[in-house]
Amino acid sequence: MRTWLKPTSLLSTSAIFAWSCLVAGTPISAAGQEHPAEAKKRSGAELVPALLAEVERHYARAGSLTAEFSQEETSATFGDRKLSTGTLSWKAPNLLRWETTKPEPGLVVSNGKTLWIYTPPFDETENGQVIVKKASQVKSKLLDALLAGKFSQAQKQGLRIKSVGPREFLLAPKKDSALKQARVSITEADPIISKLALDYQDGNRATIELSNIKMGNAAAREPFEFKVPPKTDVVKE
Repeated sequence: MRTWLKPTSLLSTSAIFAWSCLVAGTPISAAGQEHPAEAKKRSGAELVPALLAEVERHYARAGSLTAEFSQEETSATFGDRKLSTGTLSWKAPNLLRWETTKPEPGLVVSNGKTLWIYTPPFDETENGQVIVKKASQVKSKLLDALLAGKFSQAQKQGLRIKSVGPREFLLAPKKDSALKQARVSITEADPIISKLALDYQDGNRATIELSNIKMGNAAAREPFEFKVPPKTDVVKE
């Protein structure tokens, strides 16, 4: 009998949603400062750095993104590293398609309410498997804000933002969280997130790098719903 392994670990699933958080936008003025109404609500809290404010506006205008990714996951328990590559598509407000092509194929799709984690069969004699979850089961308000590029919203969720380089920022939640810190890198040419390194309280780590990034209508045709193929075992969680 075949023993199923989940195609995407809890670490990588949270990393995927932590990425999709770095992508939407909150009300920010053209001068790189928060909208006055939002600033008033924040009771004098520190505004996000100008570059991150520019990222917010850029993602809000684009509304969608496609890219190729490479991901490295490091397990603190076993000390091993897992490398994977593939493509991703995101569309506002919370649609996501994350397709791993190497070393083993796999697919994560979310329509904002439901999350599908699909592993195709190893060969034609086997069944595939899809795990079905509520999207809220693997998301947090903090990670949602990060994945959507909503840095000002993330600050409201208790996030500290520190500049650690000309185009690099260290983000750390103030309150207890599974996420210890996130390091965000912005591309030189455009205000686009190109790298995200996530450190967790348990010592696990995930690093995601993007290439061939396209923003705008590129993701409009991507399917953000999942139709279960024949010969697929369905596991609802």
